[in-house]
Amino acid sequence: MTLMQRTRLTPIQKRHNRKAFDCGYADLNEFLAHSARASSDKRITRTFVIEAPSDPNTIMAYITLTYTTVDLPVECKPARKLKNPVPALLLAKMAVDNRYKGSGYGKRLLTFAIKEASETSKRVGGVGLVIDAKDNDAKAFYLSRGGDDFEIIDESGLKLWLPIDICDAIAQTLGDP
Repeated sequence: MTLMQRTRLTPIQKRHNRKAFDCGYADLNEFLAHSARASSDKRITRTFVIEAPSDPNTIMAYITLTYTTVDLPVECKPARKLKNPVPALLLAKMAVDNRYKGSGYGKRLLTFAIKEASETSKRVGGVGLVIDAKDNDAKAFYLSRGGDDFEIIDESGLKLWLPIDICDAIAQTLGDP
């Protein structure tokens, strides 16, 4: 069994050592250390962590999801049929601790977000997944995983959109994250 197979994706809890996490971005580290659990407890966002198998209190990576509305540009195919703003799931934050980068945890979290968008849409509605990429490196990561399926939907070029029909198709082909 690989390290990836032995890890667990779980909602953030008090027992998790949030202050030891370091992804190289102070704002993402600070959010995890000081805001992620409180925001989840208040039902503003939901943060999920990948726990280290050797110590379930150690966070290897995390993702924060919430709801949003977004104005889709007319160039987006779904925008031609929908009235703005449209509801969607927002991948607000995602980070992998420097010790575990390059091990597939970012891809696992992105897969989780896509599947959550699909499931959430079936339960309560929503027409896609929106990703606020932190910078061009993060954008490149998402685009390398989603290719032509992602659409850029703002002037900064950092807000990405994945329509729900594509989320559904991906969710059907993938196993548990």
